Amino acid sequence: MDTKKIISAVMVNLFLAGKAGAAPLVPCGGPDDPCQLCDIFTLLNNIFNFIFFDIVPPIAVIAFIIGGVYLFLSGGNPQSTNKAKSILTAAVIGFIIIYGAWLLINVFFTAIGIASWTGLGNWFEYPCK
Repeated sequence: MDTKKIISAVMVNLFLAGKAGAAPLVPCGGPDDPCQLCDIFTLLNNIFNFIFFDIVPPIAVIAFIIGGVYLFLSGGNPQSTNKAKSILTAAVIGFIIIYGAWLLINVFFTAIGIASWTGLGNWFEYPCK
C-alpha cells in the first residue's frame, strides 16, 4: 500500500476518533432553541478552537515524526538528510505561523486596550446567553 494513503488514513482516524462524542459546532437550531446572533460567535469560536487544538497539533506531531524517521533512516545519505531537514523546518515554520499569528493579534489588541473600551474582557471571548 502507498505510504501517503496509510498516513492519510491514520490522520483521518485520529481526527474522527477524538470527535466522535463531541458537541456540535453550534449548540442551537433545534425546534426549542432557535439560533441567535450570539450563536454566530459561538460557531466562529468553535471553529477556531477546532483548528488550533484539534487539527494543528496532530498534523505537527505527524510531520515531526515523519521528519525524524527520515532523518534517522537517512544513513548519512545527503539527499535523505536534506529531505528530513526540510520536513522538520516546514513543520516548525507552519507551527510558528499558525500560533504566532494568534499571538501577534492578541498582543496588538491587548496593547491598544480593547478590553477596556469595549467592556467585553478578552477580545477572543464573546459573552453568550
